[in-house]
Amino acid sequence: MIFILAALGTLAMILSFRRSVLLIPVWTVLTPKALLLLDIPSLPAFSLYKYLCLVMIGMYLTKTLLEKRPHSPKKPFSRAFYIILISSAVSAILNISSSNSGLLTLTSLVIEVFMPATIYCEYLSRQTPEKLSTLMSKYITCYCALAAYGTICYLINYNPYIEFINSTTHTGRIIAQTYAETLRGIRAQGTISHPITYGALIVMMLLTYYTVKLKRPKLNLKDYLKIGLATTIIIGGALFTNSRTPLILFAIPLIIFALSQSAAKSLKYTLTFSLIFVTLFSTSELFREKVLSVANIFDSNFGEDMNGSDLAMRGAQFAASARHFFSSPLVGGGLDATRNIVSSGLDPDLFNTESIVFRLMIDQGSLGLISYTAFFFLLYIKVARTIRQRSARRMYLGMVVGYITFTISTGLIDTLQNTLFMICALYYIFKSEANENRSITRRPILFQDNYPETMPPSNHAIVS
Repeated sequence: MIFILAALGTLAMILSFRRSVLLIPVWTVLTPKALLLLDIPSLPAFSLYKYLCLVMIGMYLTKTLLEKRPHSPKKPFSRAFYIILISSAVSAILNISSSNSGLLTLTSLVIEVFMPATIYCEYLSRQTPEKLSTLMSKYITCYCALAAYGTICYLINYNPYIEFINSTTHTGRIIAQTYAETLRGIRAQGTISHPITYGALIVMMLLTYYTVKLKRPKLNLKDYLKIGLATTIIIGGALFTNSRTPLILFAIPLIIFALSQSAAKSLKYTLTFSLIFVTLFSTSELFREKVLSVANIFDSNFGEDMNGSDLAMRGAQFAASARHFFSSPLVGGGLDATRNIVSSGLDPDLFNTESIVFRLMIDQGSLGLISYTAFFFLLYIKVARTIRQRSARRMYLGMVVGYITFTISTGLIDTLQNTLFMICALYYIFKSEANENRSITRRPILFQDNYPETMPPSNHAIVS
């Protein structure tokens, strides 16, 4: 079955490469890294997603070489990408003699994240504003369907797609994780190999949808109904992840958006969100459990222990990460240093690194911490400059801050590529709108000159 999917994916790219590239935010959530094409014990695991990325890169390079009129497309996020690649390459090369070097990890970063994002940007740049709007509608529809699927699977306590994902691994190195064996109960997390990843991706799509909708000066009833329906479906799916992290990711942008308005609007949004919160907390036992589980992070006396991380656990992880950080503070121990430490079990306090900060401290040292800070700063600045509407810019700020908070509290866990796709889509949606408005305001008027007698009469029809 897995080879049939690989063949169908290859055929789709051959028949319609442009459409396949533009739909990459959809098919990436259907092909998690645990969906393996090859799983041979003596070789690195080879996922279906990596195979499809290689096919896409190969076809893109072939098309570029065969173009009669070669062009050099603009790469709006190249600086941000280069910063991460350079810092990762420095850490890998300076630790080349160690098993922690991570050259394969560096290669995967290029193949699975930055090259797909670069190709996706090029094809987005060729779309009209109308086609970009249609694409966003397709994205939110697909993600709502994914959230609905995950919710149904949770309610019936069975997920055939997760069973299929786990059937593709023969060594057990990479499996689709659920919460079936923990205090949280069974998890049916859609089509993603980790519940938190699934929840984060559908929430990021919803925040992207909010940002696009806010480009309009005023929303009508139809817009509110669409937003309400998408929010209900996706947040319902996030609730059923039995993880508090996606809910925190969703709440942070809303709080930033509400507080960054004028005094009157801030009060209105705060009262509205507070009313919704109190209503849900009073009427929904599921929502109340999730809120108390967030409080459980800070005080174990609140809520039920969800078998998740608390501040004491993070403190122990930070202390362990600091010990490894000071052994190589500049460039770290290599891109695979954290992975090898965790898998070896040599450091009991570092049984897992649930923060991108801890991982960067160990793997890339100060260089990695600085590079990732600059990376997110450049991503925000590049898109924010194209957003003319203040409300949309504030929602985008909340989206970026929320994702940074997510990575600090949980790590990347295979969310970086889809987050980049969403940011790229926002950049071109707002850029195309700005270009369209600029072309309208700067359009020359026939006969317009310094002489009033040369102006056409008011009822004169201009044929363009």
